[in-house]
Amino acid sequence: MNYLSVDIGTTACKYQLFSEKGEILAYRTEEYPFLFREGAKYVDLAAIEACLRRMLGEAARAHRIDSVAISSIGESFVLLDGEDNVLFHPMLYTDERGAEEAEALKKCFSEEEIFSLTGTVPHSMYSVSKLLWIKSNEPALFERAEKVMLIADYFGYLLTGERAIDHSLAARTGVFDIRKKEFSGELLSSLGIPRAWFSSPMPAGSVVGRIRPAFGVDAVLVLGSHDQIAAALGAGALCEGDAVDGMGTVECITALFSAVDGGIRMGRQGYPIVPYAVEGLFCTYILNYSCGSAVRLVRENLMHGYKGGEASFFAYMEKEMADAPSGLLCLPYFGGASTPHQDLSARGAILGLGTQTRDAEIYRAVLEGTAMEMRYNMDTMKEYGIEVRSAVATGGGANSAAWLRIKADIEGIPYKTLRSSEGGLCGLAMLQAVAMGGAKDLFSAKETFVRYRDSFLPRGGAEYVPYYEKYKKLYKTIKEIEK
Repeated sequence: MNYLSVDIGTTACKYQLFSEKGEILAYRTEEYPFLFREGAKYVDLAAIEACLRRMLGEAARAHRIDSVAISSIGESFVLLDGEDNVLFHPMLYTDERGAEEAEALKKCFSEEEIFSLTGTVPHSMYSVSKLLWIKSNEPALFERAEKVMLIADYFGYLLTGERAIDHSLAARTGVFDIRKKEFSGELLSSLGIPRAWFSSPMPAGSVVGRIRPAFGVDAVLVLGSHDQIAAALGAGALCEGDAVDGMGTVECITALFSAVDGGIRMGRQGYPIVPYAVEGLFCTYILNYSCGSAVRLVRENLMHGYKGGEASFFAYMEKEMADAPSGLLCLPYFGGASTPHQDLSARGAILGLGTQTRDAEIYRAVLEGTAMEMRYNMDTMKEYGIEVRSAVATGGGANSAAWLRIKADIEGIPYKTLRSSEGGLCGLAMLQAVAMGGAKDLFSAKETFVRYRDSFLPRGGAEYVPYYEKYKKLYKTIKEIEK
């Protein structure tokens, strides 16, 4: 059997076709533009559908396809009427519409109640806040609405005519009961939103139905997940304490746990509680807005003459970089602070510069700062009973061996890398293998599909202890100076 994995992002769609032995038979990625309406940006559903049709046709002409699974971004949703006409295109999660509605939600219900129920604290990013914005600002459209679908369940509906959403994606709406695994009828009723508007929640890996002949693929659709969950599966994260570290422009660690009672403080610090694709497990997202973007700052803004790409930049800088602490301190809030401070106004800093400071030392300080920020988050997570014991690195940053050695030493956990940076597509293949009978469970699917490349073990890290103790004080110190 062959399994086609499709990831639908904000501006690009990609696929990999896997054999049942875990071989990658085909891979392609295609970008598409935003949809602009009245000065605002939206996800372009028509462009994605055209891209999806091309990809399905291309893959089916070259290989047999037995199943398809889709992962997607979260939060963004499409509003449809009874005849499936688009009433409102998907807003981006960064769109500020819904901010006032999120604040109003906090007045109608306590933050404690909502976080305990949904694992989220009201915020403009979540679907419910933007849905309430439509209710207030476009009441005629809201009255005509009959369906609300996030990106993955919308395209699953186009492919099969069946409406199904996995638990992790449903949790990004802000109205999903993460323990009962259902949309909260009580919460939705109080907000004047029919529960029937939402797709049926099902576990990731469920068989949704056969794909319609019009798409040219004689295959079954297997329910995928939120893209972060798929990436964690594809990294082999299946047990409590496992984590995947997505080192892209923004860094996101998805950490697994079985039970937690963090209370509202955990929610206010930006850590959601999300149902995971393994029964009995949950996960949370640890974020740092400056990861690859911090390295890009050094490459493009500080080293004006450098013309190479990311991979060659790693090699160029690291051949001059000593394997010892830089002696500098870097607070990597160049794009604001995410968890646990949740402070978009925060700014970055590099301390300890002198007339003899070399570019390689500044570069290493940036790498150290991103590692210390994640160590700080991991220490915070321990207060809620969540402990990261190991991590698999993905994304562009995973191509730097020196960076991963620094992270292992500072964070005190072992790191691994994967054969392919497309871990999410591998995770979807694992779900399909189990659903189609090609693997007994996700653990056996991991043995077939997840292939590691390099390992980095902690080497003690004692030399970083005094720097980390100072690092923990930096945010408050700089905020005090800025007042």
